[in-house]
Amino acid sequence: MQKRKKIIQWVLIILGIVLIALNFYQTPYFVQRPGKAESMHGMIKVKNAYPIDGAYRLVYIYLGQANIYQYLWAKFDGDKYTTLVKENQVKMPNEDEQDYNLRQENYMNSAQQTAAYVAYQAAGKKPKLLEKGVLIIGLMKSMPNAHALKVGDLVIGMDNHRIATTTDMDRLIKKKNVGDTFPLTIVRKNQVKTVTVKVAPFPKAYAGSGRSRGIGIYQDNHVKAEVKPSVKFTIHNIGGPSAGLMMTLDIYDQLTKENLSKGRDIAGTGTIELNGDVGPIGGISDKVVGASKSGADIFFAPYADHEYQLAKKTANEIGTKMKIVPVKRFSDAVNYLMRE
Repeated sequence: MQKRKKIIQWVLIILGIVLIALNFYQTPYFVQRPGKAESMHGMIKVKNAYPIDGAYRLVYIYLGQANIYQYLWAKFDGDKYTTLVKENQVKMPNEDEQDYNLRQENYMNSAQQTAAYVAYQAAGKKPKLLEKGVLIIGLMKSMPNAHALKVGDLVIGMDNHRIATTTDMDRLIKKKNVGDTFPLTIVRKNQVKTVTVKVAPFPKAYAGSGRSRGIGIYQDNHVKAEVKPSVKFTIHNIGGPSAGLMMTLDIYDQLTKENLSKGRDIAGTGTIELNGDVGPIGGISDKVVGASKSGADIFFAPYADHEYQLAKKTANEIGTKMKIVPVKRFSDAVNYLMRE
């Protein structure tokens, strides 16, 4: 009897260890569900700004890598707006958590500069766009330069040539052959460094880019908007480019006398391009749900990739009174707020 009791105890102990261990096992899926629509009041401050009579909200979703319990919960809980997303739809190949977070932070920083440029230009303030170099937002870990370069490095020179844009860099790399080495001048943690990189064939996993060789980076133009009066951003713990449209509206309303918001609670989503175009972002249904729960009156949805239609469908499904407004360009949102 005593022996049987000990066996049961050991079985329970082992079972407990297994159940705890499963909590730390990360599946190749992310759980995605509605987040909130957070007011940007105080997050963006234009010097000597006109007051905003209302609220502009950026909308975020919850997206986190699922352990086995979170996977099962998302799979079987029956909530239509809690979904599973494959890891390769969220992260770049072999991207770790630190690099993923840094990439999202860089996307947000870039969106802020673009938002400032578009808003100041629309307000007639004549901003300047400074092309500062090529930002490394991802690395092909199997390529030979993965240890020499880091996500977040800013490339400002190559072979004694100044690098201002990805076009500059691509033009020079096209002249190189597999096996060629050359110096890159980079800025890392506010320090200028020179590193030597090597051209190599792209692995099969990265096929489809139209190029067969390179230095193994994902890149983006790094720009800075030079504006007067000055603008300051204090947005923390929210990454990605999807707040671009709403940040542009917030800045524009602070720069102009129109009283664009008119006491309304305005949410929305969409990337912003330097020419004022509004781009799609994904997760639109979750963002509509989050904005509705947060009490928004208006929700701006990108027209591209059928996101407006999906946003409208979701709004009907949840029975919200929130007005869904399609936008193709920043001016569409401004004209709607001025007109209504």
